[in-house]
Amino acid sequence: MIKQLTGLTASFVALASIAQAEVKIDDYLSLDGYATGSATVVEGTSAKDKQLLGGGRVWDSALFAANGKYENFTARVSLLALDSADNGLEHDAGLLDAYVTYKVDKIAVTAGKYLGWLGYESFHSVNNAFATFSQVYYASPYSTGAKIEYLGDTVSTGISVRDTQVGPGGKFFNGDGDFSDDVGYEAYVLYTGIKGLTLFGGAGYEDIDGGDQAYTYDFWASYAVSEKLSVAAEVASIEDVTNYSWLIQPTYVVSSELSVSARITGVDGDSTSDAIAYGLASTYTFTKNFALKGEVTQTDYKGSSDVFGYGLQGIFKF
Repeated sequence: MIKQLTGLTASFVALASIAQAEVKIDDYLSLDGYATGSATVVEGTSAKDKQLLGGGRVWDSALFAANGKYENFTARVSLLALDSADNGLEHDAGLLDAYVTYKVDKIAVTAGKYLGWLGYESFHSVNNAFATFSQVYYASPYSTGAKIEYLGDTVSTGISVRDTQVGPGGKFFNGDGDFSDDVGYEAYVLYTGIKGLTLFGGAGYEDIDGGDQAYTYDFWASYAVSEKLSVAAEVASIEDVTNYSWLIQPTYVVSSELSVSARITGVDGDSTSDAIAYGLASTYTFTKNFALKGEVTQTDYKGSSDVFGYGLQGIFKF
């Protein structure tokens, strides 16, 4: 639940974009989903005029989800389809969410396959101001386990134990299925006690196969300066991947149909290259179900060629 929030709390884009409202079937079942299609160009890479600023699930993908509700129980199952070649995956489609939640008062317990909390940007790029992800981008992987949360009025917190926190390569957003010596842990605190301000702090840990330990830290904040302007900032670190990475992103809602966002983001890499990137994006809502998102990005890599990209993304939601 919080992970969906992080992609939307991020800015006022939700005010000027199509709502991903559930289609209610009856009192117990509802559906939601989206589909995207795009046209993109990249200059400065071997992929020029081909694929592109992000990856298959960023520019071209489709999601279908079913949500169930009965008394104190809720459940969600979703399927994602994309081009596996763009993501280094083994399959073009697969199961994404598959979990059940039991909630009493402000306590929620969840078991199954679900997405973690870490990361300011939503796993689903249709919920973000930009189609592409920033240099700081980190989303806790989809994996299987259990979590417990306290969902208060101004403070929410939770802890999660799953089969992985790092995520195996090549799999379709799955964990590694190992609950013996390779278990992932994640925790977060979210604060919304000051009007217009959201603060998030989270950490992840995994003792990989009894060997190397992997730590992840993520802190972000968003603030509504006015009814139209919001600003977000994030700092994160992934052990053996990045020393640190950062993001600053203002968003301005021009009207109920149009929003504009700017972004400056950078990374001090460990196993990745140092980089700093700049971007400008805008979303225009034509109907409650269809919107068009456009963006221009420039990424300056240390010791290699700069990359300039631009594209348009059509978004259909239901």
